[in-house]
Amino acid sequence: MNEPRAGQGVAAAIILGTIGVLSFIVQPGLVQGFVTEYALSESAANGLAFTEMLGIAAATVLAALIGTRVSWRAQTTAALVIAAAGHALSGFAAGGELLSMARLIAGFGCGFVISISFSVVGSAPRPERNLGLYLVLLLTYGALGLWGMPTILDLFGLDAVFYAWALASLAAIAVAWRLPDGTDISEEVRQAEGRDRSASPVTIALMLAGVLIYNVSIGIAWANLFLIGIDAGLAEQPIADALLICQFTAVGGALAAVWLAGRGGQLWPILVGTIGGAAAIGLTLGTPSYGEFLLTLIVFNTLWNFALPFILALAAVLTPSGRLIAVAIAFQMIGLAFGPLAAGELLAGTDSFEPVKLLSIVTMVLALALFAVPLLGERRGTRRRIVTAS
Repeated sequence: MNEPRAGQGVAAAIILGTIGVLSFIVQPGLVQGFVTEYALSESAANGLAFTEMLGIAAATVLAALIGTRVSWRAQTTAALVIAAAGHALSGFAAGGELLSMARLIAGFGCGFVISISFSVVGSAPRPERNLGLYLVLLLTYGALGLWGMPTILDLFGLDAVFYAWALASLAAIAVAWRLPDGTDISEEVRQAEGRDRSASPVTIALMLAGVLIYNVSIGIAWANLFLIGIDAGLAEQPIADALLICQFTAVGGALAAVWLAGRGGQLWPILVGTIGGAAAIGLTLGTPSYGEFLLTLIVFNTLWNFALPFILALAAVLTPSGRLIAVAIAFQMIGLAFGPLAAGELLAGTDSFEPVKLLSIVTMVLALALFAVPLLGERRGTRRRIVTAS
């Protein structure tokens, strides 16, 4: 087989990255579907979201350990088959006892696809541009998916959604074979790892802890935004409309990150993203109006997708080889998994979403505190490079 050209490999990774997040990017609608279609409690729905994210997290950890020892094409093909099996089993379970295991299987397959897609995009030239295109595609899908979810569930039911995701995963196998092999970059990585590392183990540990806690906050909020709107007395379709709007504004956040990349480091973008995200969730405290709820979604989702490239870039600059990105992605997915679990535990003991909102705010601020040392160290390093160059 001829080796795919670099541009084809990146395009394939962008498409596959979207396939990998078919369910996660519409998680607010999916969690609501568990409640309305399968008559599950809010706590149980969050538990299913946690189970799926746990599968994704486990897969990203394993993918980081495997690296390029096995061809990216082979790993992705196997992962897509596993994801399709999990989605199909979810439809067959129809809310029964098999559903939790099915979502775990689907998440495990999707996790490999997500991790490898990020690795391909991150190892190609102009990663900021490629990441922007990746976010644009998945956010566009997310916007249309969240907007259409109430209608789709009314017309076809949640089982049909799972079957459609299974078919899409199988169809994507053809795209997987357009990925680069991956094993040819191993020597470059080994050479890079042989150079001196500028960041201390403590700095790296604080950065990874920040990634973990930041994504716990994101996972708590993202899985429950639809339910928070319902709890505030808002109708389903206006909530879906708000989610559509915030997905499109999030594209602007991702493109702003692309434009700002390389223009001043990660400090201010991460500061704005975390403080702004916490403030946005704060708007939902009490009983928000539709206007306040819409503003929350727009600010929260836009700043999330604005800050994420800079958080991953921070991981990239701490080690010469850039392999810390794969580890950071694993920590990201672990955080996104445990967010819904934490929310489910809180909801099991109360009918109020106030503790859930407060936990999301507190963990967002805590993440910024953990990022402080890596950010200040990166900023000093940037200044030293500027002085040396001059």
